[in-house]
Amino acid sequence: MLTIDFQDSHIGESFYEQLRHSLSILGGKGKSETIVDYQYNRKNGTAALILSGLQDLHLDKKHHIIAILTNVTVATYFSKWLEECLRESFYYEDKEEIQSIVETAKLIFFPGLETKMILLPFTFYQWQQEIYKQISPFIEEDISFSFDSLIAFRLLNAKEKLLDVVEIAIDEYKMELEYQSMVQRCRDVLKEQKSKVEAVYVHLKDGVEFYDEEKKKLSLQQIYKWLHAETAFEKSLPYQERMIGPLVSMAPNKIYLFAQDIEDDLYHTLRNIFEERIVLMNRWPFDFSDKKIRGL
Repeated sequence: MLTIDFQDSHIGESFYEQLRHSLSILGGKGKSETIVDYQYNRKNGTAALILSGLQDLHLDKKHHIIAILTNVTVATYFSKWLEECLRESFYYEDKEEIQSIVETAKLIFFPGLETKMILLPFTFYQWQQEIYKQISPFIEEDISFSFDSLIAFRLLNAKEKLLDVVEIAIDEYKMELEYQSMVQRCRDVLKEQKSKVEAVYVHLKDGVEFYDEEKKKLSLQQIYKWLHAETAFEKSLPYQERMIGPLVSMAPNKIYLFAQDIEDDLYHTLRNIFEERIVLMNRWPFDFSDKKIRGL
């Protein structure tokens, strides 16, 4: 018989419910009760998870139990560890800010959630496997243990590894704040700015090209002549986005946009800034063989 002691009965109950549910599915109705039990100590609020009959289980079923304990550990402690890292190592205090960074960390670390490629020193699966390996000997050899001691000592390295994830999440969070600030600044300029052109055609392909209503390509000299000082933020943007400021300065009432890839970051930035002014075109309406269009 193996006993896992929990100082927090709520955590112990979570492990019990998940383990009992998963084992009942794996082994059929009624079989999980002969393997897992839960005891609650009303005097001190502690709890114990009791696994009996482990010595008779096949190794693959033991590995299934280890996997369940690993998954519940991650689900219970991942966010908690991130918050502790933010408070203790980076001195964050604001609850909303901490929560935003935690959500950013999940997006870049959890498989299937990442919105862009970010190089991390290790993958989620590698990190999860480290937790699995620390729990494994207890289940395989039928050894009782304190879960709180496991967290404090054996899983300390797994917690400390998350500092790398937190650092990257903080950088991503700050960049997102800067991005949102830029978008709002552009919107504010648009509210006050008088339109210099009624409409402009924007061709997104390996960069940005602007055309007026007469199909004439707008020169860089003309565009930068209109550049508004409050939108001169291009140095902080990727090269392909350095035409956003001039476009905001033109403040057209309509922007007819052709983009081969509507998942492109630049397209979404333009959509966020200009909102209902954007008209997405399925095909480019001009003939590029026309000298006028090519600006000749």
